[in-house]
Amino acid sequence: MNILANLIEEARHNLAVHEGNLRIDNIIIGKTLYTMKGCGKVFTDMNFCLVLLENSYGFSYFQEEIDYSLGRFVNKNALDVVAEAIPIYMKVAITDAMYCLINGKEFINMPTFSGDIRQKAKERARILLAHIPKGSRVLLLGAATEIIEEAIARSCDLKVVDLEQQKIGLEFQSALIEGNNEKDLKDRIKEADYVVATGMIFVSETADDIFRLTIGNGKKLVIYMETGSNFGQQLIGCGADIVLSEFFPFYDFFGETKYMLFKK
Repeated sequence: MNILANLIEEARHNLAVHEGNLRIDNIIIGKTLYTMKGCGKVFTDMNFCLVLLENSYGFSYFQEEIDYSLGRFVNKNALDVVAEAIPIYMKVAITDAMYCLINGKEFINMPTFSGDIRQKAKERARILLAHIPKGSRVLLLGAATEIIEEAIARSCDLKVVDLEQQKIGLEFQSALIEGNNEKDLKDRIKEADYVVATGMIFVSETADDIFRLTIGNGKKLVIYMETGSNFGQQLIGCGADIVLSEFFPFYDFFGETKYMLFKK
């Protein structure tokens, strides 16, 4: 299973009628310095890539070094660029932009998160976990404090895993953030009822393993997406049970944030 490669191949078949809209107009790339609720640390691990086509956008967060030479792909056709040897975060962002074109007509009359940053994050967590029965065993891949709070409020048996060294060992609401390796991931998924993961699994190139292990062990997979949110609905067909796609500008920007919830 190579989910991203399959999505790209599917996009090639669907975008023949959009040939004129596939020019990369702009690549916005940079670093985000952020904190987490209830934590005094400033985290420096996260970068972002926003790709703008003629009539769509694609986005990814990533933790690799920024490659500023990617400017050479501006004015190029997105389908040509995605076939090049480019960083995975760029490939995910371009794929996201292509699915913004493919799925765009369905992105109408969307519900919104409103309020300040924390209010929107809290509402996102509530909606994301609403279909998980109280008391379930939940494995959260990627530490998001409001999701941790919501899982604990629902009396879930929660395990939290993150790849960022700055976060490993921190504790939120009695939930310890742990590191991860491949063996641990297999065991942790087997022990869970629900696996909750962020769209960044496509940038970390762990998506295929997470889908395979979760589905293969008869567990439920819940995904919340900023990275890759425009292809969120396609992931239901790949085996995800619930996908919450959040659209740019995301909850941590000013104003309302549009989203869609997809279910199997």
